[in-house]
Amino acid sequence: MEILRNRYGSERVLEKIDSNRIRIIGESLMSRTSEDENGNYTMYDFEGGPCLNLGGTITYGKTKWKITKITPEKTGRENLASVTVEVEY
Repeated sequence: MEILRNRYGSERVLEKIDSNRIRIIGESLMSRTSEDENGNYTMYDFEGGPCLNLGGTITYGKTKWKITKITPEKTGRENLASVTVEVEY
């Protein structure tokens, strides 16, 4: 598990779920998403960051990972955002 701070100082917790999935979770009053014509998520943006893009990168464990899939998750809590990204090295 790693902690990342957004530009406002809010924490985002990064958790490696398995060999190719990372969960990012944190308080966020709002988040934005974008989908392609097939309904696949291409972007997920937490309030204040990070902004995750399909084909973009995320650093975890001092390794830069390429994002291959984005899946928003329901948390059941107001103002708590969570997303899982599938990654490859």
